[in-house]
Amino acid sequence: MKILDRYIAAAVTTGTLVALLIVVGLDVFFNVIAQLDNVGRENYTLMTLVQFVVLITPQSMYQLFPMAALLGSLMGMGGLSANSELIAMRAGGLSIWRIIRSVLQTGVLMLVVAVFVGEVIAPVAEREGQQLRTAAMNRGITFLSSRGLWVRDENLYINARKVLTDNTLADLTVYEFHDDGRLKVVTQAVEARYKDGQWIMRDVSQSEFTTDRVLVRHDERLARESSLTPELLGIVSLKPENMSIRDIARFMTYLEENGLDTGQYQYAFWGRFMTPFAALVMLFISVPFVFGSLRSVSAGQRVFIGMLVGFGFYLISQVVNQMGQVFGFNPLLTVMLPGVVFLLFGIRAVRQL
Repeated sequence: MKILDRYIAAAVTTGTLVALLIVVGLDVFFNVIAQLDNVGRENYTLMTLVQFVVLITPQSMYQLFPMAALLGSLMGMGGLSANSELIAMRAGGLSIWRIIRSVLQTGVLMLVVAVFVGEVIAPVAEREGQQLRTAAMNRGITFLSSRGLWVRDENLYINARKVLTDNTLADLTVYEFHDDGRLKVVTQAVEARYKDGQWIMRDVSQSEFTTDRVLVRHDERLARESSLTPELLGIVSLKPENMSIRDIARFMTYLEENGLDTGQYQYAFWGRFMTPFAALVMLFISVPFVFGSLRSVSAGQRVFIGMLVGFGFYLISQVVNQMGQVFGFNPLLTVMLPGVVFLLFGIRAVRQL
């Protein structure tokens, strides 16, 4: 049995790597096309484009892994079926459920690597890529890291520890200096929202430094103009779904402590857990396809059908998630629903074989 497990694992792993190369290659191609318009703006060169695309590729690999697992299993197991090796395995007493077990064991091993890439490498690389692109396209952003972003606006130095959306900042500190370099005012705010050309800061604390003392005052709301606009934040903000589980959890803790909305981050948090689950579901449903309707079709047809199923799963997941956020459904149940539906479909298909 161990020999057959290794044989199935080799077929599925090889197929998955090939499929991952194909789907990630397509994603890289479309990313390059999308970024070509930026070449020539400020310091954004062709080399910057290449570096940026390389840095965001690990995140694409993780997000596309479930589809690659489905395609890879269809190709690998389909090859075994085309050579009548699966028939020989079943004739030797290997049940369909035992074959599924071998496929899922392989999937778990691949997921260890995929999760490491998605949770450790991808968030850091994504942040570096965003910082590289931002620095090349706009000189106003002087620094972008896990500790937030820094912006210089004449005599103001703005630090936003958290970029929640394109028009919302949290944990904001503004340092204002005199022309001779002396610190004038330090302004801290729990949250700032962009509205009508101004940043409306909430729960504001200001410390003004005079020659002989420090004046401290508090305001519930304070409006301020700045060169930092939502358009610029759209370039630098890291989407919740591209963050690691640990970073999302930290964000949610901060938001909850300050009475801010956590809905978007709750969906992103559970969505990170659902990616491995979705990959295992895709591997599971590939088996009844190979033994059933796809048993006698060509490899190209299997890939095409696999891509349809994979894209269908992705689109359904996105639609359900958006509906869940709009109507306020439970994030965990909403994120799990597409995977559970496809899993039930797979179980039903296996029982009919």
